[in-house]
Amino acid sequence: MSLDFWDTVRQRLVALGKSQTWLAEQSGVKRTAINNGIGRSAEGKMSSPSVESAYAIARVLDTTVEHLLTGQDPHGLAPDERELVDSYRRLDDRDRQEVFGIIMLKLERYPQKGASRLGAVG
Repeated sequence: MSLDFWDTVRQRLVALGKSQTWLAEQSGVKRTAINNGIGRSAEGKMSSPSVESAYAIARVLDTTVEHLLTGQDPHGLAPDERELVDSYRRLDDRDRQEVFGIIMLKLERYPQKGASRLGAVG
């Protein structure tokens, strides 16, 4: 379990394909504060921003402050599942529909256990 806020921020940025500059622009947190936090983390020096900055960063990264502090996914997803969700969100609507269709096709191989929990893509 990671206890380094900035390391988790860096991991989320990588997963989302976004930059530290983008995070600063979207969150209102100074770019130097983000760069310094991530840089200190890479050196093994743990630190955390103010509560207000942590909240703003979490909102922009579509996660929770708890996730950024603990490294535990707020939805209980394994790292590969979180990566899949993040990648899916980066697709446009057409590609999302295509991926959804592939998943539904693959699921036809498995016996049905009740109604599908997957809803329509939209």
